[in-house]
Amino acid sequence: MGIVALIENREHADQVVACLKAVGHDVHVVDRFSLAKEILHSYPCNLIISDVHLDNGGNVFDFLQWVKSDPVLSGIPFVLLSIEPTALAQYLKDGVRITARHLGAAKYIVVEDFDAILLIEELLPFLPKTRAPIHSELPAQNSI
Repeated sequence: MGIVALIENREHADQVVACLKAVGHDVHVVDRFSLAKEILHSYPCNLIISDVHLDNGGNVFDFLQWVKSDPVLSGIPFVLLSIEPTALAQYLKDGVRITARHLGAAKYIVVEDFDAILLIEELLPFLPKTRAPIHSELPAQNSI
């Protein structure tokens, strides 16, 4: 089980993948709604993350409604994400947040400057429990 992330911007996708993999999660990134729909029916996941402001010929609210209307997918938490939002996106964020919640999104996260620790803290309630972080290291023990 893993996470499906719909993120067009390659830099943002790489940042999200790196921070989620660092804490032990498998992430499958796509950059189009059509690919996300295909993946969601073939890749078992327990969290969906979608960038809010996409230019790939679709509406994120239509995608959210599609997920929430599907009996197989409707129980999966759906988090909307805006990384480095434009001035217009900042202006519209309250309306987007209200609409997203009304349509069934678990959360709308706005990340003005990417910070992996803050993103993980925001996502933590929706992330499946992992056995241990992949990149954890135990401190060296002193010999006596």
